[in-house]
Amino acid sequence: MRLFLRSGFLTFASVAIAALFSGCDNNDPDLVPAYISVDKIDFTAQYEQGTSSHKLTDVWVYLDETLLGAYELPAKFPVLAEGKQNITFRPGFRINGIAATRAIYPFATTVTRELNLTRDSVTHIASVASTYKNNVLFPWIERFESGTLSIERTQRSHVNIQRTDDPTLAFSYPGEGTGFSGLIEIESDTAIFEAVTRETFDFPRAGSEVFLEINFKTNNPVTVGVFYKSSGIEVQRPMLVLNKSENWNKIYVNLTTPKYDTPNATDFRIFFGAKLESGNEKATILIDNLKLVHFNTSK
Repeated sequence: MRLFLRSGFLTFASVAIAALFSGCDNNDPDLVPAYISVDKIDFTAQYEQGTSSHKLTDVWVYLDETLLGAYELPAKFPVLAEGKQNITFRPGFRINGIAATRAIYPFATTVTRELNLTRDSVTHIASVASTYKNNVLFPWIERFESGTLSIERTQRSHVNIQRTDDPTLAFSYPGEGTGFSGLIEIESDTAIFEAVTRETFDFPRAGSEVFLEINFKTNNPVTVGVFYKSSGIEVQRPMLVLNKSENWNKIYVNLTTPKYDTPNATDFRIFFGAKLESGNEKATILIDNLKLVHFNTSK
């Protein structure tokens, strides 16, 4: 699973660069770096790809395909080169929202720019503009804009999922306006919420990355996972718990593992589950822009 091999470079790169320059002879002009500063990543999705909302917080930087480092944005970093150079930027994210598992987001396009670098000067880049790669598929997108939802409560659920366009609750993103979001309310500590996709999905072959993108806002923990069939048996597998968030947040849930360790798994369905947390009088859970994302491995 090559995705995880990229994790952990952020700290390593920063420490390595700091060590390099702390030991340099400042009188040697060849060791005087140029600098690049990057403010942010701009990400744009086509309408059929769902929201452009993203949480691509890092940039992985390469000079002629040699890794210079991975940096949390905004960032300013040194480069031991000058003149016209091809600098490549790969958008980065946190797998499952965990800071210790930073990686390159595999579905985002790489951006290469020819920069004219000057030693002891800063080349400023306001934004790195990225999109989804051409071979990315979206088997499931739920925007909650249709009256017929693609997710339904299970038989064991006491609580239903509903739609809300209340502007104080519903998700909004600049340029996309405010529409509907999914709302779950749990008021009893004996009540259970569980909902699952109506449709089943076949994940790509083992080792090919699969992610679920979610915008969420919740005052109560929410479990996200998958149902799948293996050797004729249905398996329910929780993947992570969404932590409480007072504001709308975004997370990229890694769904690669089930197919990796259970290659014969089929008929995947996404599920959400919750019960009222102890001490909480009422759970108010909001979700939106659910996107199942993986590569087209048939090409």
